[in-house]
Amino acid sequence: MRWITQKTVFSGLILTSAMLIIAGWLLGFSGNKDYIAANSINISQVQSGDFAQEVTGYGTLQSLYQRSITATTTAVVDSIHLKPGAVVEANTLIITLKNTQLEVALQQALGELKNSKTQKRKLILEQQREVLAQQSELSEYQANAEMASLQAEAEAPLAKLGVISAVEAKKGRLQAKQLQQKLVFELQKLDKLKQAHKEYLSIQDEVILQAQASFNNAKYQLDQLVVKAGIKGVLQSLPVSLGQSVNLGDKLAHVGSLSALIAEISVPQMLANLVQLNGLAEIDTRHGLVEGKIIRIAPVVENGAVRVDIQLPEDLSSDIRPLQMVDAVIFGQSRLQVSFIDTPQGVNENSVQSIFKLVSEDEGVLTEVKFGQISGKRIEVISGLIPGDKVVVAGIDPSDATQIQLTY
Repeated sequence: MRWITQKTVFSGLILTSAMLIIAGWLLGFSGNKDYIAANSINISQVQSGDFAQEVTGYGTLQSLYQRSITATTTAVVDSIHLKPGAVVEANTLIITLKNTQLEVALQQALGELKNSKTQKRKLILEQQREVLAQQSELSEYQANAEMASLQAEAEAPLAKLGVISAVEAKKGRLQAKQLQQKLVFELQKLDKLKQAHKEYLSIQDEVILQAQASFNNAKYQLDQLVVKAGIKGVLQSLPVSLGQSVNLGDKLAHVGSLSALIAEISVPQMLANLVQLNGLAEIDTRHGLVEGKIIRIAPVVENGAVRVDIQLPEDLSSDIRPLQMVDAVIFGQSRLQVSFIDTPQGVNENSVQSIFKLVSEDEGVLTEVKFGQISGKRIEVISGLIPGDKVVVAGIDPSDATQIQLTY
């Protein structure tokens, strides 16, 4: 019995040693290989096609049409009708200001305007009276001139017959001539009087226009105390409080459009050269993806970034509003027949790095690959891989092994 036990133990030791020798032999001939669960890694296949340069950025939505409302005079905030966030029309009342001096100035301007118009009516009446008086005198001179002419005509034959003296006849003709000249002078006087009256009325019209302008200005300033939105959109800010005193130029409110929006996106300075005017972009509004068009690229760099303005379509969801934070993918120029893959973990653009390429369904080998530019989530493959190759892009550190064996 003891002999059987020793034999069994000896046989077990021999079997264990054999298994260790076999395992060591397999390990020696398998190289530096890791066994990896297939469901723990991400695999990407090399593709070939159009490679659009993509630039990602972030920013906020802003109204394309904006109106900043400022105080036109010193005043006090008398009432506030709306709060920021309210949707407004062009004539929507936002706040009301109060300035008693402007109210007094309007009444004074109105009084001066009425007085100037009254003065014109008085002037017209006086001119009419002067014209009537002049016309009356003119009629009298005209009658006398006609009577003198008739008398001179009647005395002419009588002077020839000796009934009256030649001197009397001559005096009659002279008087008729003088009266006729006086009539002409009075007609000229009446014409001059009418011209003077016209000039007086013109001067008074100028006085009225000046009074009207003063009244319009006073009314405009008083009307500005009733602050309206001016455009259709949303009230974005209202930096005043009830009872606050405001001075000329102080900001009262800011209104921006709702339907016409732009995305103000910051992109890295090094990638700004890929952005093109009138290019397309995709905006993630947190309420869906929206396509946009680049309408402006800032000429300066601020904090290592360049601002890009992207106009959005007008038919947007009501959930998309100004000042929302957004992300953007801007599409640059495309290059044809470029090999690319999803960017592997830890790989930088324009670099040479090693990643695992699958040589079969369950085996991969470490392969050196030269990479080009990154576009969005993809990176250009310059050499080391061909279209159709499959590579591991996430889930394993290439420095851990030179080969991998996938287990399913």
